[in-house]
Amino acid sequence: MNFQGFPLTIGWELTLKCNLRCRHCGSSAGLPRKNELSRKEAIKLCEQFPDLLVQEVDFTGGEPLLREDWPEISLYLNDLGITTNILTHGLDITPEKISLIKKSGISCIGISLDGLSKTHDYIRGYPGAFNKVIKNISLILEENIPLNIITTVNSLNIGELPQILRILTSLGVKFWRPQPLIPTGRVKHSKELEIESQVILTLGRFIQEWKPKAEKNNLKIIMADGMQYLFTEDKIHYEKSWKGCPAGWSTCGITSDGKVKGCLSMPDELIEGDTRKRDLWDIWFDPNSFQYSRKFSIQNLGTNCTSCDMREECKGGCSVNSYTATGLFHNDPFCYYMINKKPS
Repeated sequence: MNFQGFPLTIGWELTLKCNLRCRHCGSSAGLPRKNELSRKEAIKLCEQFPDLLVQEVDFTGGEPLLREDWPEISLYLNDLGITTNILTHGLDITPEKISLIKKSGISCIGISLDGLSKTHDYIRGYPGAFNKVIKNISLILEENIPLNIITTVNSLNIGELPQILRILTSLGVKFWRPQPLIPTGRVKHSKELEIESQVILTLGRFIQEWKPKAEKNNLKIIMADGMQYLFTEDKIHYEKSWKGCPAGWSTCGITSDGKVKGCLSMPDELIEGDTRKRDLWDIWFDPNSFQYSRKFSIQNLGTNCTSCDMREECKGGCSVNSYTATGLFHNDPFCYYMINKKPS
């Protein structure tokens, strides 16, 4: 075993089943995958996590709350000492579900809010979705469950970010992650959502201006991968130490049929192995796994990144953005740092 890292955080797509058909969904979720893991297989997979030093498992989908045995999986992981979080579209939250979430040991809920009323409902394809989500955010906060709001920033909602911030502040939300749209999945059929350099520039400058103001109101804006470099005059300020994409270094994703990816946002052709055929340990430590990440050298950089002074640290930005937008890794075209440096 030459590689010494461990998958400290795992994103687990519990099911691809979803009762929405959101226009920006990178997974094109809706129908479940063929032959999704059974409860027995899921528990067996959980048993492999402690040896790999897994600290956190984030349940996603599809809509993870549509998988009936998610509370059992969460409880089992909690018994193993592993933190569990869940990401949901937020429409199916009820007082009964909240009680179940608390009993199952979920540490934090992530809910998507993708614009003001008209925009959110359009993206979700569900009239009234915005009002339901706002109501359910309040229900969760009343129960003192840690909550993180995720906004997929796109060309339709980029101008609504200040109003979204005011709404979240008024509700008492503590954490907000505005993250750029990933150009994959169903969004390929929704050109009106696609982003260009100006959207990234506007997002970065919004965060730079509003992050300190939000923190005064007890709301922390969490930076998306690749957005950590912000300018103030001539200095670079770091949101956190950004050493490039963590996929295959400290994180990985598991699909609902047991396949392993560096990140669940990556297309399904980027599979590293199948947990039905090999233990996760063997897949993780296979010398051929995650080569785009583990075998990086500056010679791998694409033209978007070759001239960047942060190239050795950043390693070409978000792997998913790079691959889905350009067909190459280490070539992120949605990099605020580089876009901001270009002459107007």
